[in-house]
Amino acid sequence: MKNTAKGSDYPTLPQNVSSEQQEQRKFDLALARTSYNYMRTYLEPLPLSADVPEGENFSIAYEAKVAETFIPLAENFKTVVMDFLERELKGDLPDDVFAGIEKSYEKLAHEMSLNICKDIDNLKAFTQELADLPKKIRQAIDGIVNLPKDLEKMFTGLEEVLGEFLKSGVTAFLKSTMIDMLRDHKDGTYLRPKSIDDYANLFSVLPKPTALTLEKKDWMPQQGDVWDHDWFFGYLQIGGFNTTNLLGVKAQPGTDTQAVLLADLLKKMPLTDAMFQSVIQRDDISLQQAAQQNRLYVCDYAQFVGAQGGKVHGEQRYLPAPIALFYWNPEPPQGFPPGAGALQPIAIQLGQTFDAESTPIFTPNDCANADDANGFKWKIAKFITNSICAVQHESVAHLGACHLTVEPIVVATHRQLTAQHPLMKLLLPHFRFTIEINDSALHSLIIPGGVVATVIGPTIESTRQLLVKAWDAWRWDEHIPDNLFKLRGVDALPDFPFRDDTLLLWQAIKKFVSAYVKAYYPDDLSVANDYEVQGWINELVSPLYAGFKGLNGLSATGNPDAPFRLDSRDYLIDIVSHIIYIAGPQHASVNYAQFPLMTYSPAVSGTIYHAPPQKSTVIDSAEDCMKWYPPLDIALYIVSFGYLLSGIQFDTLGQYSSNPRVPYFTDPKVSEFVLDFQEDLAGIEKTIRQRNRGRPMPYQCQLPSMIPNSISI
Repeated sequence: MKNTAKGSDYPTLPQNVSSEQQEQRKFDLALARTSYNYMRTYLEPLPLSADVPEGENFSIAYEAKVAETFIPLAENFKTVVMDFLERELKGDLPDDVFAGIEKSYEKLAHEMSLNICKDIDNLKAFTQELADLPKKIRQAIDGIVNLPKDLEKMFTGLEEVLGEFLKSGVTAFLKSTMIDMLRDHKDGTYLRPKSIDDYANLFSVLPKPTALTLEKKDWMPQQGDVWDHDWFFGYLQIGGFNTTNLLGVKAQPGTDTQAVLLADLLKKMPLTDAMFQSVIQRDDISLQQAAQQNRLYVCDYAQFVGAQGGKVHGEQRYLPAPIALFYWNPEPPQGFPPGAGALQPIAIQLGQTFDAESTPIFTPNDCANADDANGFKWKIAKFITNSICAVQHESVAHLGACHLTVEPIVVATHRQLTAQHPLMKLLLPHFRFTIEINDSALHSLIIPGGVVATVIGPTIESTRQLLVKAWDAWRWDEHIPDNLFKLRGVDALPDFPFRDDTLLLWQAIKKFVSAYVKAYYPDDLSVANDYEVQGWINELVSPLYAGFKGLNGLSATGNPDAPFRLDSRDYLIDIVSHIIYIAGPQHASVNYAQFPLMTYSPAVSGTIYHAPPQKSTVIDSAEDCMKWYPPLDIALYIVSFGYLLSGIQFDTLGQYSSNPRVPYFTDPKVSEFVLDFQEDLAGIEKTIRQRNRGRPMPYQCQLPSMIPNSISI
């Protein structure tokens, strides 16, 4: 039945409206295509939005949330810099200088917090006061003849970055100015840590991250830091900042096509049964048997072969391609969580080809003869593996698989679905601010001298290559959660917090989308007859447009102008659910883990400052390990960057209106679906919190209350 009513607020399919309305919709789409277009020359051949169309910009409410997060960030940065100053210039300044600076910042932070909800002009006025503060500092220290050049650079950079914040908002802080401000040369000692405590002191005002606040429980080793325990290293692979790399190790090929064959692994990393049994403290199971029992898992960073480490301030960074093997031990040794089992680290090789001298196998007990009796090489091997995982996280799992995956979907949707289309109404909240945050970030992240080239180890060219390779290998259906964990061979892993929690969210999203789609599409034929959705699907898969691969549920038409047809309502539900999942839970799992788990540099850093240890390398103390960690200015920027990106949440998954009396969905048949979705999410929140009580470390990144609808930061 055609809808002939004009001005209806209810979404409608294009085939169900009058011919006059159909023509209007076609005109609206033609107009939209003048604003929404692709470009490929920036990260060729990745499809990006050519610009930021009107309506995709940050709102005043969003900028207020950014400013609220920026206050403690700037305060922390100031405090740490003042600590640098005091340490370097103690005795050269009047006592009241530092006290005056502290008082100014306290006043500013208080006033901004009181006015955070006022109009943006007030926010800018307060930020202007913040931007003026470095000048006051400069005046206070004027005339001190022994001010180091790197300290002088702090004030120039701070003035510039805070001034830029007035003009361009959140992404000003992402620019390289904040790094350059800390030095223009280095004498080799000033910004190197004097002790490992210097890294903890970078969280002067900000809350301490998880790596520093985990309570040491009775079952944990009583010596050493919790973040350096082997159980923690194993747990990061299943409940940490990047759980995308763990693959099953199998005895023979199967349907888990992304899993690794044991024979292939041992060709690169010749671990023996004797070594394996020595680590797990059992002699009744071989590597072959462990693989057959689905107990062997690996993180193999082969994608880093050939990637080049970049230089910052003339210092070379390093980028090995490690392999880390893990065993699901149902009866783990002392020092691991009690209960049903734990993922126990077995061995690490810091390269893809074994060599007894240059790339030996490191184990917790040095049973592979790497001359590591004191365990410091094992400590550094874990740090390097975590750090390469962080590089893969930022470039591939976060930027590539989330931000740059959703962006072309946003463009295609606006080009092919009108505002009146039910799917446009559903998807819009899950697209909010994505093009704007991506555009802003691409002008500060993936540029020479930008954030990625500074706090992430590879050269900018290598980062681009990693992104392109990952994009070229990405297949739509393979990344649907129903398929992903089976293909990776991790579906049989007894405990996998990310997998277990995210599948609850996936099921809830799919249930909601199913109810919504069925409310507008009575059957498969109604999907096939929707010419807007058919145009959308063809644009999503066309290599000239969004270019997605691996949508195997489409039918070939033989028509070169529209090669594919979507004629399955169930597959449409899968596609839409997947989009919402990527924009929400998947992005949250990597974005909001950054501050708690990726900012304490001795535990994990995206940049490695010394060549991987070899068999002949001598490491006599924990202090010797610090040469692998980043300098304090880089570490401070990592802290600030992580806090900013993890600190902003504009809305909450499943909450589509900030005012419950003004619902986002005006169609009355949808309101019950939304309420059901919200009830399901509330139940998931409770389930995850209950699970976290029994976990060695709570996994927070899939709590529905901590997931936004869209990629907005």
